[in-house]
Amino acid sequence: MNCKLCQENLDAYLEGILPSDMKTQLESHIKECEACNQMYRIQVLADRVIGSEKELEPDPFLITRVMAKIGNREISGYRSVDIFTRILRPALMTLSLAAAVFLGIMIGNLSLPYNNTRIIPAELAMIDDASLESVDNLSNE
Repeated sequence: MNCKLCQENLDAYLEGILPSDMKTQLESHIKECEACNQMYRIQVLADRVIGSEKELEPDPFLITRVMAKIGNREISGYRSVDIFTRILRPALMTLSLAAAVFLGIMIGNLSLPYNNTRIIPAELAMIDDASLESVDNLSNE
C-alpha cells in the first residue's frame, strides 16, 4: 500500500467501515511509514477533540432562571400593555381609517368634470348619417 491510498482510506479505517483485507494492509503501512503514522495520530487526536467539544453540559439552573423571568414579566408589564392594546390601538386604527376615507373623498371632489364645449363646424352639423349608403352595400359592388 502506498501513502496516497493510505491517506484516502484513513477516515474509513477510523470509522470502522474499511474491509478487513484493506484494514490489515493499512495497519501494516501505518506501522512502517512514519509520515502516515503521524497523520493517523493527528486524525485520532482531532476526532477526540471534536468529540469532546460536541458534548454539551446543560446548565442545571437554566430552567429556574427562565421561569423566574417569565413570572416577573407577567407581574410587572401586564397592565401597561393591556390598556394600550385593548383601548388605544383600536381607537387609533379607527381614527386613521376615518381620516383616510375623508381624504380620499376630498381628493376625489377636487377634480373637475370634463366639459366638452368645443365648437362643431357647420359642415359636420349638417351631415345626416341616416341618408348615407351602408358600407355593406358598397362592398357588394
